[in-house]
Amino acid sequence: MSKSKRKTRPWWRKPKNLRRLAIISASVLAIGVGAWLLLAGGGGGTKQYLVETAPRFSLPTTAGDQFVMADHVGKHNLLLYFNEGMG
Repeated sequence: MSKSKRKTRPWWRKPKNLRRLAIISASVLAIGVGAWLLLAGGGGGTKQYLVETAPRFSLPTTAGDQFVMADHVGKHNLLLYFNEGMG
């Protein structure tokens, strides 16, 4: 008759590899939690918002019109700045 086959364990079930996997997992978790706490800044600070209004000014547009800041008070504004010297 046939001999009974000895079952081999998968690599992650072997005691030596299981210890290594546990140590690596715990280390990665500890580093991740530490980095999260460091980057979160402790979570005890309050947020500060910019409360100053923009100065009144007008600029010429590429179409030849005038852009007046007073016309856009109370709206969401977006400022795009391109530095031609970079790139």
